Amino acid sequence: MGNRFREDIRFYSGSIRGSYSQVFFSDNPWLALLVLLASFLDPYTGLSGFLAALSTVLFAKGIGLNPLVTKSGAYSYNSLLVGLTLGVYFKFSIAFIAVLLLSSYFTLLITIWISFVLAKYRIPFLSLPFMLSIWIILLAAKGFGAIQLNERGIYSLNELWNLGGPWLVSIYENSTALKLPLLIEIYLKSLGAIFFQYNIISGILIAIGLLIYSRIAFSLSIVGFLSGYFFCYFLQGNLSELQYSYIGFNYILSAIALGGFYLIPSARSYLMALLSGPLIGLLIGAFTSLLAVFHLPVYSLPFSLAVILMLVLLNNRYILKGINLVQFNRLSPEKNLYSFHTNNERFKNDTYFHIHLPFYSEWQVSQGIEGELTHKGDWRFAWDFVVADQNQKTFRLPGKEPSDFFCYGLPVLAPAAGYVVTCKDGVVENPIGEVNLHENWGNSIVIKHADYLYSQISHIKNGSFKVKTGDYVQKGDLLALCGNSGRSPEPHLHFQLQASSEVGSKTISYPICYFISRQNGKYRFHSFDCPVEGQVIQRPAGNSLIQNAFNFKPGQRIEFEVSLENNTHAVRWEVVTDINNLSYIYCQESKSIAYFSNNGTLHYFKSFEGDKDSLLHYFFLGAHKIVLSYFQDLEIQDVLEIEGFHSGVSKFIQDFAAPFRRYLTANYTCICKEIDNSENPERILLVAKAQTRKGTRLSREITFDLELSGNRLSKILIREKGKCITATRLN
Repeated sequence: MGNRFREDIRFYSGSIRGSYSQVFFSDNPWLALLVLLASFLDPYTGLSGFLAALSTVLFAKGIGLNPLVTKSGAYSYNSLLVGLTLGVYFKFSIAFIAVLLLSSYFTLLITIWISFVLAKYRIPFLSLPFMLSIWIILLAAKGFGAIQLNERGIYSLNELWNLGGPWLVSIYENSTALKLPLLIEIYLKSLGAIFFQYNIISGILIAIGLLIYSRIAFSLSIVGFLSGYFFCYFLQGNLSELQYSYIGFNYILSAIALGGFYLIPSARSYLMALLSGPLIGLLIGAFTSLLAVFHLPVYSLPFSLAVILMLVLLNNRYILKGINLVQFNRLSPEKNLYSFHTNNERFKNDTYFHIHLPFYSEWQVSQGIEGELTHKGDWRFAWDFVVADQNQKTFRLPGKEPSDFFCYGLPVLAPAAGYVVTCKDGVVENPIGEVNLHENWGNSIVIKHADYLYSQISHIKNGSFKVKTGDYVQKGDLLALCGNSGRSPEPHLHFQLQASSEVGSKTISYPICYFISRQNGKYRFHSFDCPVEGQVIQRPAGNSLIQNAFNFKPGQRIEFEVSLENNTHAVRWEVVTDINNLSYIYCQESKSIAYFSNNGTLHYFKSFEGDKDSLLHYFFLGAHKIVLSYFQDLEIQDVLEIEGFHSGVSKFIQDFAAPFRRYLTANYTCICKEIDNSENPERILLVAKAQTRKGTRLSREITFDLELSGNRLSKILIREKGKCITATRLN
């Protein structure tokens, strides 16, 4: 019973916080708290908004709407705005509270309906439910004699005296006596007007909340405000302080939405925020005149329409260039920006379909792309592979028969899943040194992996096919054996990617997803790269111990004993897969989550939310990218997101500059350090390092020892500036 009560309290308090922060597209609790305080500078208006938000959350939970969406505030922030508006218009009474509750329920219905209609077009509903609801309610209220118009504001000092006595009157008089530059005063009142508070103190509280939440959002609020102000000034619009404060928030909200929330913050998104100003001004002028006929307010209608029009335009671009829409919104302009650039760097060459090498063990590229012998013109994007010994010999003596060559008869594997569309067999093997120009490609196989993506492997051994036309093959399935048919003076494999199914089609440029190269005894990992002539390469053959250690399955529970300076405590993780089929590790103690992926070649983390001092965050950094193979001293490199890794004044300044220039960086390396037995390992040590830099200067470094034994991750050792954390696996 007690746990259920605490869960309900957390749910309702979180939902109320979300109602206030969602107005600024945020989930920041400090912003929510400051906005809540700002809305209560007129206590009756603030209380009306609070009751509207709370009742909407109760309705949503009682009806059974998605609890995650409800807790985010998405269902209730429009009701909050309706409640604030009604609190400004009408006196508090029993009849008013009844209308307020009915209005909250009605706004929820409108919210669900509009979100359903717009979702198919990938368009947000913004404050459209608020506008439609408040118009209907205000029109209906004219026939309700039991609710009376509010007269607050006429005798402001008397009201303040009744609420708080002389100290509240003193605060009010001091705030109104503040002599601020006109632009700053109007900006602050415009911020306060978002929550129907027409005073400087509300604006200051909201500005502080914005600055805490996001430096980018704060700067965009200024950009949007100035854009609207100078547009009105240039066209000689009404710049009276009261009039502009009433409508100025449209410019502010539009700039934040377009410049930093729905678009990745950049110089061009800031330009979009600037250009939204004239559009907002046009809409304000038009709808002010139109709605005056019905005695209805404009409020935030221009903001909603301008943002929706811009997003529809961007969603219908033929060429996605220059301005990037946010695909997975993390409710923070900084997080959206840093994750976008980090992922662009991490996966810049990634392809939708992964093509692997068509063999195991080490082979050498005897002829690469645009090779001097036959890889020319339309057939330049191709590779020839042979097997050579340490003396660069491709055969054992005497070298007169195909069987003398190391690669002859070796398995040929499917480079990826697909359907076999061509199996050309029956071409006899050539004697060494001779070629068959009439059947140039020799015995060949073509596999369709996707529309306009086929792989061709040629010079296969006659009669060695293990598959036939029409078969479906998986990555790594045995197809045939390496031979010496067609234009092949000695045994080798020809491999190419093409856009059509015919043998010998024009080649296309397409990378190999993962491979390991070896030069001078050192291994190097390649991702989405094209092998070059002379390279000795191989598939990253999986290591069973590493594969098992990082094989995190849904429902798996992991427990560590964590030791720091003689203090120990238990940490419990659980592996979860969400409704979008995304896997993550959840820490029960810190309530943190780390999303990860495992594609059979790599384990890598994608994002983290939660406590940056938790063991899970350290693991997120230390195991950021792990190759599920072991090659001695192989070094893996990656980039880390600076959000949550850099902090302090430097990060604060970087946030302001980030849309234009990023000088803070974070990098990751992991080295295969020790293995006790390469054939059947029982212990492996991986050593990782996470570093941050300000320009070229190293500012922070964390090292990690990841010890694997017993087919699991058995120990994590973390070192930073003399601090040492040891996490030992318990279960």
